Amino acid sequence: MSVNLSKATALITGANRGIGRHLAAQLVTRGAKVYATARRPESINIYGVEVLPLDITDPDAIADAAKG
Repeated sequence: MSVNLSKATALITGANRGIGRHLAAQLVTRGAKVYATARRPESINIYGVEVLPLDITDPDAIADAAKG
């Protein structure tokens, strides 16, 4: 059974591999608006996500991502 998440928005860190990538792909498949982040945003190759650069160890990068 697939859950419809068409009204949901998610921010996924580490979306270029592993659990982060799988979670981002599953959420977008179920209709969520997904912002996918990684230190190297060019490594994210998930159709339907909005890719953002983000290094969660960098306070300035976090502030920039929060501004949209």
